[in-house]
Order: sequence, then C-alpha cells, then structure tokens
Amino acid sequence: MPVTFLEVLFLKARLTGYFTQINNATEISFYYADGLSGLGRNSTTAFVQEILTGIDKQHLGLELGAEAQLTSTLKLKTAVASGQFIYNNNPDLKLTSDDFIEAQDYGESNLKNYRIAGGPQRAAQIGFEYRDPDYWWFGTTLNYFSHAFADVSPLARTSNFATDSDGLPLLGYDENIALDLLKQEQFDDYFLLNAVGGKSWRVKNYYIGFFVSVNNILDELYKSGGFEQSRNANFRTLKADRDREQPVFGSKYWYGTGTSYYGNVYIRF
Repeated sequence: MPVTFLEVLFLKARLTGYFTQINNATEISFYYADGLSGLGRNSTTAFVQEILTGIDKQHLGLELGAEAQLTSTLKLKTAVASGQFIYNNNPDLKLTSDDFIEAQDYGESNLKNYRIAGGPQRAAQIGFEYRDPDYWWFGTTLNYFSHAFADVSPLARTSNFATDSDGLPLLGYDENIALDLLKQEQFDDYFLLNAVGGKSWRVKNYYIGFFVSVNNILDELYKSGGFEQSRNANFRTLKADRDREQPVFGSKYWYGTGTSYYGNVYIRF
C-alpha cells in the first residue's frame, strides 16, 4: 500500500510499506539423510520425504523510489528497499520413507527468526536517463544488493540434531559448536552496473530503430541463492563433514550470470 506520494516541480517520490503474514503453510522435500535417530541401532540412514507443517512466515519492509527531471533531457532516478523476511514460528517436522514403516515425528524445527531465502532483502539503486531531441537515448544504473541468505535445513534444527541412534543424547555434544554449525550463512554484498541505449529514425512512413542493453558490466561474481544440504542430520555427522578441508555435503549455491548483452532492431509501420 502506498504511504506517501510527493511531486514538487521536477521531483517525484513514492514511499511504500508492506506487511505480509503467511500462516499454516506446508513444505515437502526429498533427500538422503545420515544420522537419523529412532530407527534402531542398526540403521541411521534413509532416503526420506520431509513434511514440514504449520509454517508461519512474515514479510515486512519499506520501499522508496524517486526521480528528478534535472533538465528537459536528463532524468535522475533512485530507489531503496529494506525488508525482513523471517520464519515466525517453529513448525512441526515428520519424515516418511520406504526404508521404515512408521513416520518419524521429530517435533518442532527451531526455525523462528531464521531468514527466509529467496534473494536479497535489502537493495538500492541510482541511475540516470538521457533522451536527446535527435531521438537517441542512453541510461545506466548502479545497483547494490545485500542480506541474502542460504536456505537452512529444518531437520538439523530438530531434537534429532543432538540425539544418538538409541534415542539418548549424543556423547561429545557441544552447544557452542552446535550454535556455530547452525548459524545461517549470509552471502556477500554485491554491486551490478547496467546500461541501456538506443536510437530511432523516421524514413518516410516507417520508423526504424534499435536498442542495446548490457547487464553486469563489471562482470561481478556473486551468489544469487543456495541451500544447506540435509544429508548430515545430527551434530556428529555435520561436524565431521565441516572439519574436512573440503566438505562432501556442503551447501549448494547458484551464481548470477556474468556480463550479458542484448540487442534489438525493429521496423514499425
């Protein structure tokens, strides 16, 4: 919902606030887990279906956009967005599998106040646009992104994380080390510089033109998303994997594209 709108001579601005609450959602995932409790002494691994129920999510934020017509041909634009997208409760987690008969109920997954993955939660942009009377134009924007997070493993935030195969507490469990292992990964901030421009001509009754855009001009390497693997389901297996020089089941990442180009030529009649 728009909060305020301002237009003073050459300046236009809009401030928008939003609040969204999602309640009682369900998510289903499939993966191979190692370090499960409750299956008996001779079995701690299985290919499972994870059923996470009663999920509450909260999205809260502000967005500000403004543009200033500095001259008849030059326009300055800027935008800022700041949000907080979090899990707002501790949902229930169950596992089912062809490898065991009854569903395993691991109770609450302690997800409250963890950030929801899905892209940067803060961003800012500044740029300009020039439109010449001779029908050519050019614009560029510098974009800043921050507060993007890896998706966390719900199973690793249940009682299973500190429980041995026999249902008793894990020997050697260290709460301080566990807190470090379960700390949500925040990706590095990054900048993207983009540009677009074009020109058009009138030839008799035809309009001929082109435009070209270049994205990520500086060829910035950045993580656009990722998630923790749930393979290591308890403290012992996760710590052993993290202690390796190169973890076998570390987090998976997606990366943004490098410098990319797009061009278009058109004839309008």
